[in-house]
Amino acid sequence: MTNFVELFKSAMLARESIGIVLLFMCAIGIMLNRGFFRDVWNDHSRFWRLMARIGAVLALTTLAWVSLFDDWLQLVAEPYRLSMPWDYQRVVYDPVEPEIRAVGSVLLVAMLTVLACLFARHVGGYLLQLGTLALSALIWMPLFIMNQRLNAMVVQGAEASNTLPEVLGLSAFWVLRMGLGALTIGATLMTGMMLIALVATLLLDLLRLREQRITHEADGFFSELGRRADQREDVSLKAIWRPIERPL
Repeated sequence: MTNFVELFKSAMLARESIGIVLLFMCAIGIMLNRGFFRDVWNDHSRFWRLMARIGAVLALTTLAWVSLFDDWLQLVAEPYRLSMPWDYQRVVYDPVEPEIRAVGSVLLVAMLTVLACLFARHVGGYLLQLGTLALSALIWMPLFIMNQRLNAMVVQGAEASNTLPEVLGLSAFWVLRMGLGALTIGATLMTGMMLIALVATLLLDLLRLREQRITHEADGFFSELGRRADQREDVSLKAIWRPIERPL
């Protein structure tokens, strides 16, 4: 029983757990928006089809690298940690090697740059980007603070829990920690991507590479509607007019 408890605690505190949650959430998002991602993947422009494939490769590579070798929660908190004025405020529990962190940071910036360009192409321009930036930045701070507190509580609780009922009770807080952690990561990445998107959109407009998105989700509907309209025989109103007869 003791070995099972230790194994369960190790699984809860593993760095890879948040990566699995993010992968699951991304898969659900792609399944729910298959039409949109199909249009992005099959863009009529060769340049943007290439950008979509580069973005997919970078996203999968970044997700795999940070989940397996780095720590998502530490990575997204790195700018906040480095901004602290005192050394004791920049101390990290279980830090990652600087070389691994450097590779993860480069992959993350490259992924956000490509995704920002795709956002400007397929989703919206400056106004939508500013609104998304304001919203993501607004919700980031409370999510970050709650996640930091909950993360410390789960780590301390795991160290103090030695029996199966205690660990099972702690698992509810672990689920909450995973949910808040995923939301914090999403808000952080969205904030960074919108900051990059504002600059990327300007450059794409200057280079005349950003065009209005063309979707094909309703092509089947309108094709069928046109076919039925062509088959319908036009009958003049005079031919079908009948006088109104009042009841006796």
